[in-house]
Amino acid sequence: MVHGQRALPELTELTEAHWTSGASGRLSVQRCASCLRWSFPPTPCCRHCWRTDLRFEPVTGKGVLLSWTRVAEAVRPAPAAPYVVAVVDLEEGVRLLLNLVGATADELRVDAPVRLRFVQVDAEVWLPIAEIEELEEPEDELEAVS
Repeated sequence: MVHGQRALPELTELTEAHWTSGASGRLSVQRCASCLRWSFPPTPCCRHCWRTDLRFEPVTGKGVLLSWTRVAEAVRPAPAAPYVVAVVDLEEGVRLLLNLVGATADELRVDAPVRLRFVQVDAEVWLPIAEIEELEEPEDELEAVS
């Protein structure tokens, strides 16, 4: 399915909870109730223990930047170029491929902290995107402690 300039995920019984979870402001990812490991992308059975007791649970939405690339010329359907696509490792150990906003490729560094936010692209689908967390700047002067 295509909406505007983006290809949208197909909502199925297996994937709907993931792609619509952004409406709550938190991404939901499958987790096995037996071995407690996360499973992404959604699958009918756990890729670790092969049991079928998978449930969608919210993740923190915090992680680190692992890798990225700047797309200079987009192939349709896609967002207007240029844009940055990033591989992000969430705190839970889930790895996602996402559009990264709010920074240029030259400003990025491996292990930079990121957080997820969402873009609503139709009535049901909320695409997760990543943005760099604001880093606190060190103060020039420290207060003396007595």
